[in-house]
This record gives sequence, structure tokens and C-alpha cells, in this order.
Amino acid sequence: MKAKLFIERMVLGMLIGIANMIPGVSGGTIALVSGIYDRLIHAINTIPLSAPITLIQEGGSAFRERLNEIDLPFLIPLGIGILLASLSVARIIEHLLNNYTAATFSFFFGLILASVGLIYKYIERIDASNIFFAGIGFLSAYFFVGMEGLSTNHSPLMIFIAGALAISTMILPGISGSFMLVFLQQYHYLLRALNNMDIFVITVFMAGALTGLFVFSRLLEILIKDHKSVTISFLFGLMLGGLRVPITEAMSVSPTMLEIVIPAAIGAAVVSMIELYYVKKNEFIISD
Repeated sequence: MKAKLFIERMVLGMLIGIANMIPGVSGGTIALVSGIYDRLIHAINTIPLSAPITLIQEGGSAFRERLNEIDLPFLIPLGIGILLASLSVARIIEHLLNNYTAATFSFFFGLILASVGLIYKYIERIDASNIFFAGIGFLSAYFFVGMEGLSTNHSPLMIFIAGALAISTMILPGISGSFMLVFLQQYHYLLRALNNMDIFVITVFMAGALTGLFVFSRLLEILIKDHKSVTISFLFGLMLGGLRVPITEAMSVSPTMLEIVIPAAIGAAVVSMIELYYVKKNEFIISD
């Protein structure tokens, strides 16, 4: 692979990584507008999970043959970029959360609210079934995030689930993986674990992410393909109900009106500018 192409893919991976770290912005959207979305999903879904078994049962030559099926020249630089961005941006965001709590969560609120409006545009029709599933999504999110003890439940099982759900949303342009972590109230905890290099927490999260990548991602692809309208409606309601988290977190520190309004407006403006760019390029569509 030429060095220039490797660097270009690594930089693109960094953009995806930055997007995935910010609630309300989707790495899947960046992949879509850059023209690599289909290749990325295909590359993930063709990774041979049975390769280790093949090595044991059939030997090295068969194992190498299975590995050749993986689009490594594409995935390796992309993965390096995502990892570098995640490690660098995590420290910045944790600093902002610790020192500018209200403004940061207000910014997240604006990002997510504008993303909710964006997702609404891709609901194919307003009918009883779509309204029902949007309502189920909203109520599920609103009451789930308000459960007692959820914010302090950082058990290995919860971290595993968070990893699985967060990575799965990456295949849906417009749905942020970090939003799922905010929704599950694991976002700040995982940022701190990443910055402190808590190997146990990171390993559990990555195990969940790998599970989600190879299991839930396929399920979500099927849902989008065969039940697109109700799936998008449910996700719309889920994101709307999940707004309870940034609102609650921002108000918990008794902010001024300016600390709420200005960051939220900036967050909404960021998503709006991204949307305008996608509309101009005629490339922002939900995967069929």
C-alpha cells in the first residue's frame, strides 16, 4: 500500500473516531459521506470469526487463506486512526466534563436534539405503527435513564452491554455510539477509564464491542433493510427520550442561562452545518 493512501485512510479513521467520541455526531455518517460506508460494512461482515478454529483444525495454510478474506489494507489504517483519535479526544472531553459540566452537557443536548430532527426526516410516513414504535422508544429511554442506581451501575455486565450497543449504532448514519453511552450513563465513567488506562474496564468494553460488531450489527442491518420505517421511528423516540440525561446533568450544577442556551445553540448549529454539507453532496441517506 502506498504511504499516501495509508495516511489518507488513517486521517479518515481519525475523523470517524472523533465523531464517535462526541454524543450526537455519528461515525457512520462520516463513513457515508466520505464514500467508504458500503466497503466498511462489507469489510466488517466478512471478517472470518472461525479463523482461529480453522488454524487448529486445518493448519496454517487454510488459516492464511481465511485471513486473506479480510480487507486489511483498508481496515488497519482506518482502525489506527480511530484508536488515535479516541485516545486524544477522550482527555479533552473529560476535562470539559469535569470543569465545564453544564456547558458541555448543554452542547451535547444541542447536538442530540438537532440529530433527532435529522432522523425525523427519514421516517418514511406518519402512521399508527410508526407513532407506536416512536412512543415505545421515547418511553423506554425516558424511564430507563431515570432508574435509581443506573448512573452508578458500572458492573462488568453493564459495561459489556454498553460496548455492544455503542458499537452497533456505528452502522447507522445519524445515530451516535457515544449517545448510547450517555443514554446508559456510562459515558463519563468510560472516558475516565480510557484516560486512566483501566485495562479491565477497557477489556470488558471491547469484548462487548466485538460482540455487538459481529452480532447486533447484522441484526440492525436486517432491521434497516426489512423494517426500515419502524426501526427509524423507534430510534427517533429513543434519542428524544434520552435527552433527559444531558438536561439532568447540565441542571445538576445550577448553571446560568448563558451556560445552557449558547452551548446548546452551538451544538445544534454544528449538526445543521453537517446536514447542509450532506444535502449538498446528495449522499446523506439511511442505509437500505
